[in-house]
Amino acid sequence: MERGDDAVQVLPAVLIDRIVLLMCHLVFGDTSRYGLRRPAIGPFSMKINTPAYPVIDVGTYAKIRTGEIQVLPEMRSVHGNVVEFTDGKQRPFDAIVFATGYRSTTKQWLKSDDGLIGEDGMARRSFPGHWKGKNGLYCAGMVRRGLYGSCEDAEFIAQDISSKKKQQTQHDDGHEKSN
Repeated sequence: MERGDDAVQVLPAVLIDRIVLLMCHLVFGDTSRYGLRRPAIGPFSMKINTPAYPVIDVGTYAKIRTGEIQVLPEMRSVHGNVVEFTDGKQRPFDAIVFATGYRSTTKQWLKSDDGLIGEDGMARRSFPGHWKGKNGLYCAGMVRRGLYGSCEDAEFIAQDISSKKKQQTQHDDGHEKSN
């Protein structure tokens, strides 16, 4: 993006957006066929006019293309571990991770966060103890530490979920052996 930032000094952002979007289309193809919708404005116009910073994670996108990661429709509701989607389908999950985007609207729809989320929609607690709440509620990237901080939070969360799953499996295996 650095070269693009330089180009914006000389060319209109809309023109640079068109060039970048053409290059993205050549490299990534039609991302909408994998459930990834493009924003209404181009990446440089977005960067200039909003606090959002558009990013394509090529590793994640590669896994989406191979089917290793599946993009699902918008959620309609959550009941325990079952999610109902806007297409009417329901699926159970071991863990539910909400990717709420750049501006968190969590306080608008989460009934109880046990003090994990502040009034501004960001983590109430400060780094490093900010990511883990009660009852399996986690938050990543909500302490304004950038992409690195979001990645670090996600790793802590994944490790915690993995640890809980291992404990549950050991407990279940031990319970079965005693019967």
